[in-house]
Amino acid sequence: MDLDGFWKLVESSGTGGDGGAHGERAAAVVARLVELGPAEAVEFQLRLDEARAPLDTSATLALAKVVLGGRVSDDGLWYFHAWLVGLGRDAHRLAVHDPDALADHPALRRLAALPYGQWADRYFPDWEELDYCGQSAYEQLTGEEDGWEEALEELGHDSPVNADAVGPSWTPEQTAARLPRLTALFGAAATG
Repeated sequence: MDLDGFWKLVESSGTGGDGGAHGERAAAVVARLVELGPAEAVEFQLRLDEARAPLDTSATLALAKVVLGGRVSDDGLWYFHAWLVGLGRDAHRLAVHDPDALADHPALRRLAALPYGQWADRYFPDWEELDYCGQSAYEQLTGEEDGWEEALEELGHDSPVNADAVGPSWTPEQTAARLPRLTALFGAAATG
């Protein structure tokens, strides 16, 4: 699976919650990977890890803090990265190169329109299930519960299991200056 195939698969499952709950989207990805075979399930994981890598930045951490009202755990950031990937290639590109432009994305505008804590699960900005799609398809295809890690290791790949933002965290003032539209959209209190 090349990068174009990866993005096509992710985007075909629906974007930003519009295509169904996160679990339904993950099930659609797994079903397609099962059709493609075990090698493609492994390749999907490689592409997912490649898509995640440029999100390990102080900017993405600040973005998550703005969207999540300042409440970002290590796991929360990891699943937020998956959610950003789930928004599709164009949104991912913005998250990496111009995160403040995400203020125009419908999924972020929908979240900002609701008070934090009143988001329906289908719109909550995390997609934990995406992490397990390749493995789930591989296990269904091979019947091996323990073969996943070995398949990745054979390719010399060690999948990361958490976010590791590169660089110092931004102060609330830096966040407001660097992400002004998102700060305004989600409220200044979110940057603390």
